[in-house]
Amino acid sequence: MTHTRLLNYWRLSLVSTGSALLMALLMLLGYHAHSLREHLQNNLTMQARLLGANLTAAIVFEDSRTATEIIGTADASPIIIEAAVYRANGSLMARFQRPEAQRQLGEEAPSAGHVLSFVDLRLTLPVQLEGRIVGSIALRASLRDLYGELGRVFGSMLLILTASALLGTYASRKMRMQMIAAENEIERMALYDRVTGLPNRHAFELSLAQALQRHARNGGGSALLYIDVDGFKTVNDQFGHQVGDAVLKAVGVRLERTLRGADIVARIGGDEFAVILSDTAITDDAGRVAASLVRIAGEPFATGGAPAQIGFSIGICMIPQSATDIDSALRNADLAMYHAKQLGKSTYQFFSDAMVEDARQAHEQNCASALARER
Repeated sequence: MTHTRLLNYWRLSLVSTGSALLMALLMLLGYHAHSLREHLQNNLTMQARLLGANLTAAIVFEDSRTATEIIGTADASPIIIEAAVYRANGSLMARFQRPEAQRQLGEEAPSAGHVLSFVDLRLTLPVQLEGRIVGSIALRASLRDLYGELGRVFGSMLLILTASALLGTYASRKMRMQMIAAENEIERMALYDRVTGLPNRHAFELSLAQALQRHARNGGGSALLYIDVDGFKTVNDQFGHQVGDAVLKAVGVRLERTLRGADIVARIGGDEFAVILSDTAITDDAGRVAASLVRIAGEPFATGGAPAQIGFSIGICMIPQSATDIDSALRNADLAMYHAKQLGKSTYQFFSDAMVEDARQAHEQNCASALARER
């Protein structure tokens, strides 16, 4: 369950982070493309103005040879692949073209301004003399270098964003794992005993409720064992609470080792444990298990010094014969456990209806004795 929840969260986190980073990458790439285009356009405009200033005299005096030499200097600029000089009437006067480039500038002067396509940027500027247009110059620049720069920028950004996404996803996953671990720890603290690691009273009552529902639906039966650790107070007083906790933990270990895997063991109080013997509808079977538990409790517990000696007083309530709800099951098993103590401890007793009457009479006698003392 935890692994599936973590995997689903990781997938959702990866998709959302990837989408956000991809959008950011596209926005950055678009901004960079716009900046590169503006830079290319400004560069081309500056070169056109410089060439136009040098071509003014050649255009005015119809010196085609000089115009060809001047426009040929565009070869020094790697971005220009074609250039042309036009007279005032729009006819072609001189041309420059790189060998690998296809001719795009025609015999007639194009309209002033710039035109951007997917493959090139074209710019046409008028050549003026004392405020009078004497001709025009057209330049065509390739976008190959721009696309190459965008490719390098895209690769760099993609690498950076991918690394950031992986680091972010790793950090997010680690934080989520820590959160899930904390949630599991809170859940464990809510359902398990801190000292023994066994289910606590709340978890045990949930299991008991499930057993009652299962028997009401499908039939069958179970046995509820209510166990009180005899002599535990003496262990605490003699060896201290640290040894007492160690003994309680050892008690839990012995109970789990003695019982079946399907049985449920819990610590429901200070020195009280409870067991559900699953699918145990016969009292003799429950009695044999209880006798085994009494026997293993009599074996000394190591304390680092003198061994600790304890015992079990066990009350048994058969479910659903003697109880059909949680409260009555625990109450009847507890009552049977007290009868076991009255018999001298380190033994077990089954609940019977007579125990209820005995408990009622004992309560009435205690009340009467207390009233007599008050008088």
